[in-house]
Order: sequence, then C-alpha cells, then structure tokens
Amino acid sequence: MTRLLKFISIIVFSVSIGSCSSIETKSIKNWLEEGTKENRETVKKNNKTGKTHLKDYLQKSGCVNGSSAKIVDSEDKEILLYDVTCVTKSKEFLLICNDQGCSKY
Repeated sequence: MTRLLKFISIIVFSVSIGSCSSIETKSIKNWLEEGTKENRETVKKNNKTGKTHLKDYLQKSGCVNGSSAKIVDSEDKEILLYDVTCVTKSKEFLLICNDQGCSKY
C-alpha cells in the first residue's frame, strides 16, 4: 500500500513539475523588455513618427480641426493603430501608421 502511495505521489509530482516548465516564456520576456531604456526609446521614436504621419493623413483628408486620435494597443510595436474621431466629417475610423505613412484599417 505504501509503495502505491509513493508511486502515485511521484507521478503527481512529476506531472506538476512538467506542467510548470511548459509555461510560455514569451510573455515574461516581453514584460522584461518593456522596462528597458532601449524599448522606451524605440516606443518614443515610433510614436513620434506615427504622430507625424497621422497629422499629414488628417490634413489630406480634411479632418484637422477638432479631431482626436488615441493609440490602440497592438502586439507589433513597429505599427501604430489609432482610433480616430473626425469631427468635421462626423466619422470614426481606425488608422494604421508605420514608417512609410498611414492608411485606413
């Protein structure tokens, strides 16, 4: 009986250790990168570039006065996704901005 209990406890322990090692480390790695100085500088640069392209796009489409845009979180930090409200045309739409420019989503 004690052998059976030892055997079952070893199996349960092995399964629990095996399941802990299979935890996805990608989210942990991303979390650790968020606090670095390089990541902050990259995000700042991307936001500045995105804002410049966003202003150009809004001027071309006639949505300058009273328009608002907020950044929507996306997994790819190279591409910025904006939720834009154009007051002059009473429209709300999404824009994708990268190094080349902005386009409707």
